Amino acid sequence: AICEQMDDPAQAKGLVKSDVIRVVSPGTRLDPEALDAKAPNYTHAAAPNNADGTVDWATVDFTTGKFWFGRAASQSDWLAHVMAQAPAETLFPDSPAGESLLLTWREAMPRSFAQTAPGFYFDSAYAAERIREQFQVSHLAAVHPALAGREGASGALIKYFQETQKAPRIPSAMRIELWALDTAMELDAATVRALELFPARAGHGLGSTRDVSLLSWLDRTKTAMGGRLLRDWILRPLTVHMQIEERLDQVEHLLSGHERLAPALNEIYDLERLLSRISLGSGAMAGARELLALAGSIAKSGELAALTTEKNLRAKLTAALDPKLVELSKLTLDVLVEKPPATTREGGMFRKGHRADLDELIELSENGEQWLAGFEARERKATGINSLKVRFNRVFGYYLEITKANLDAAPKHYIRKQTMVGGERYITEELKQFEEKILTAEKKRCDLEHALFRELCAKFAELSGPITEVARAVAQVDVICALAAVASEEGYTRPRLNDSTELEIIEGRHPTVAVAMAKQKASFVPNTVKLGARGRFLLITGPNMGGKSTVMRQTALIILLAQLGSFVPAQAANIGVVDQIFTRIGASDNIADGASTFMVEMSEMSFILRHATDRSLILIDEVGRGTSTYDGMSLAWALAADICERIGARTLFATHYHELTQLAAQYKGVANARVAVAHDGNSIRFLYRLEPGVAERSYGILVARLAGLPDAVLITAEAMLAQLESQSRKPKTPTDTNQLALRLDRPRTGESNTSLATQPRPSPIENWLTALELDNLTPMQAMAQLAQWKQKIEK
Repeated sequence: AICEQMDDPAQAKGLVKSDVIRVVSPGTRLDPEALDAKAPNYTHAAAPNNADGTVDWATVDFTTGKFWFGRAASQSDWLAHVMAQAPAETLFPDSPAGESLLLTWREAMPRSFAQTAPGFYFDSAYAAERIREQFQVSHLAAVHPALAGREGASGALIKYFQETQKAPRIPSAMRIELWALDTAMELDAATVRALELFPARAGHGLGSTRDVSLLSWLDRTKTAMGGRLLRDWILRPLTVHMQIEERLDQVEHLLSGHERLAPALNEIYDLERLLSRISLGSGAMAGARELLALAGSIAKSGELAALTTEKNLRAKLTAALDPKLVELSKLTLDVLVEKPPATTREGGMFRKGHRADLDELIELSENGEQWLAGFEARERKATGINSLKVRFNRVFGYYLEITKANLDAAPKHYIRKQTMVGGERYITEELKQFEEKILTAEKKRCDLEHALFRELCAKFAELSGPITEVARAVAQVDVICALAAVASEEGYTRPRLNDSTELEIIEGRHPTVAVAMAKQKASFVPNTVKLGARGRFLLITGPNMGGKSTVMRQTALIILLAQLGSFVPAQAANIGVVDQIFTRIGASDNIADGASTFMVEMSEMSFILRHATDRSLILIDEVGRGTSTYDGMSLAWALAADICERIGARTLFATHYHELTQLAAQYKGVANARVAVAHDGNSIRFLYRLEPGVAERSYGILVARLAGLPDAVLITAEAMLAQLESQSRKPKTPTDTNQLALRLDRPRTGESNTSLATQPRPSPIENWLTALELDNLTPMQAMAQLAQWKQKIEK
């Protein structure tokens, strides 16, 4: 909590009254030093509905005024949405349902700040009244027609801000928008994490573990607003073909002109956050320096509009520059000094010429020293005392000081104030009048300048709408310039989009891995991926470290880049617009949070199967781990079959279960591919090239050799592998429980199976191998078991 004195100490009788002026929490921080300039600072509120299991939610960035609301069909859908947004603070009603949802949130995001708020904050009628107050309307429908019936979370956020900031309204929040899925994707947390879209951030478990994330690589923006908008575009790629083409047209137009706009963009400050600070309490959170930065940025925005040659961007920015705003900005630049003081209480902010009464006060306060020097010189001459001095202290004010040796020369009209060891202190009527005048002038000047400053802040707050529109237009110009810079500098190509379900990426590259390898003087191997009518499901086999995951990620990233409006790292790309990207890549489990790899996999796969459509892109890497081999293989088969038969999405499915390659023989649209390797005896070389076909083996032991496992362990592993492969080549009957039934259909009626009585009885060692749980066996245990059976055989 931040407290301030509420009374003037000079006028207060007794103790000076103090009070809390605002409460600072992770979501309500407004100080720029406490914020990441290019990242949002969201506060989220969620209200579960017991009747149908839905969750009404709202999210606001108090620092910029961005505000939107929505309804999730289930708690799991809500969790996927809010985890991807990664709010700084989350609020829940203090009801049993709210506290239960809070517990769910804390299990998923244990390092995120969350708390309950009074339940009446979320009450429909109470929340609706807060919304009407915020947007100053009489009917809720005037704010947004979809708010009725789901206003609880939005109203709770407004009330929370009012209580913590002691302010009637959220500054710069000019509108509230519905979170719609008809024009853009909504990437879930698993996809954000797997594709390494954002850099790591404290309290945010979705950051990239690499040195370079997609955002940090793409971000050539010059303004904080542009940086935040680029993050939004990455998180919500477009799904409307014409809107994507409009952005691509703008990028193409600025390929050779983005450099001209950089100087103007570099001089534009964070309009959104400046507006919030200036609007709050008529400038209570800001100073003259912030006001100058805002006014100067508006002026520079006008210069940027004149320099922008792309017609749509120029038209949007020009329309946002309201004449009243331009005039107010010019006035502010004219009346404020170039380098004002840090605070607004000490004066010195305004130039002369703004107001006559202020000019008089400035003249008095600034010329006081000159008057004192003249007065001292006159009194020395009149008295003949060359050592006479005019001094000041807080007890006596201004006074004349005369040494003992010159006391006889002191004039009779001097009034003695204090006797000192070395002399006397005097005042005169003229000096006293000057003192009253100068001290009063300084206070009046400070008070008047402070009042004029608050008036300017209030005028800018009245123009919050136009300022917000300028900020958005500048941010869009900035992002388009950044994308044009990346395309120009990196040799990216314009993707071709259409409304089909085809996908063809020729010689595609992973945008960040290729850069990292270039820095290490290594070459990146590009790959071609084709999905469409002949093959919508690509099953990829090959060794670990062979490049399967990189190919899958780069495919998704190229689509994401294309649909946010960027050129792409490929020789060519023909993309049928994707409605959603889903991933199950990598071990994203967190043992400390109590979630196992297998449980995370199954939860993420459940989400994918419930939400994917035939226009989606699905990436699945090594699903089925964390359980027994046959459980995992069976689940992987069933998941792949469901995607092929029911969903029909474009899918890249990497696996070490070679039995799954038989899917191509059973399901239309399934094709096999492998990552190429060069194998020579006990050595292996990865070629990182995707090609048609099935990998001969997984080369796990050879990869383990590259990783530096001890020879003794490798020898044991090779012996065990030979035995298992030998066992697998023996003929097995259809009823053998150790054989995965790769065909889901059963024998037709009348077809005979081999009689159990005619089946050969398995040997003891076969029974032992059958019962062996390889997933739970350490190398030392395997060696001990082998030694035991060797002794039995030798006997």
